[in-house]
Amino acid sequence: MKATRSFEAEGPKLYICSTPIGNLDDVTPRLIEILRTVDVVAAEDTRQTRKLLTRYDIHVPELVSYHEHNAVYRRDWLQTLWKLGKRVALVSDAGTPIVSDPGDDAVQLAIEAGVPVVPIPGPSAVLAALVSSGLPAIPFTFVGFLPRGAKESREALDRFGKLSWTFIFYEAPHRLQKTLSQLATLWPERQITLAKELTKRHETLVYGTAVEVHDFIAKESPRGEYVVVVGPASETEKCVDLATCRADDGDALSLQEAVQMVRRLMGQGVSHKEAVKKVAEENGLRRKDLYDSTL
Repeated sequence: MKATRSFEAEGPKLYICSTPIGNLDDVTPRLIEILRTVDVVAAEDTRQTRKLLTRYDIHVPELVSYHEHNAVYRRDWLQTLWKLGKRVALVSDAGTPIVSDPGDDAVQLAIEAGVPVVPIPGPSAVLAALVSSGLPAIPFTFVGFLPRGAKESREALDRFGKLSWTFIFYEAPHRLQKTLSQLATLWPERQITLAKELTKRHETLVYGTAVEVHDFIAKESPRGEYVVVVGPASETEKCVDLATCRADDGDALSLQEAVQMVRRLMGQGVSHKEAVKKVAEENGLRRKDLYDSTL
């Protein structure tokens, strides 16, 4: 067991900083203060972060890239910084780090080292889409991005679509029409909300059944970033919870089987983080559970 106190002492810290998801005015005074006073900003893309820093005339001592491809390489670097008492701000391109963005490896490393992990709340595309969707907000399940394969994507939608509460996922523009087609086939009358370019100039929200939203997008040329909010299953469609949904799936993996799959992928040269992410997303498992079980 470990316990840290965010405000009690000086010394090393890891700040998880939520940044604007499009509109650069969506910052908090606390975020600006943290970015102005930390020793290092670790950014998913330094070019994107530099736009924010320039907008608010923030000059950081060190701006360094930190993303899924160099997270393992950065471990020793982070540990050295913390040993020197440095404060590190972690930012993604937009929104809250770790929510379908890099950062979970840094958080785990900080916890293991006893370094306080301090959240700096702010914009989140998930919550922005949820509260404007008109669909039941509590409880809800956030899926992240669906698996890339058509079969795997359909299976994931089928599984999450049996939940008795709202679920949310991100989708890329080049895959949007195909995904909406799958939703319209599986649950034609299900209420969904499609959020496009949240907080930006072309922000658009589309409300309707899965078929109606699919037909609307079929006439468009999808561009930008999308969040799809899917309403709860009807009485005849739903199951009690994710465990029950997975139990009905003869191909569902147990945690032990998933651990073995992660190890096989790692044996093929895939990083620990990427292997966990792939297996968890494709099989509806909690990433943290699988991560902890494979450390």
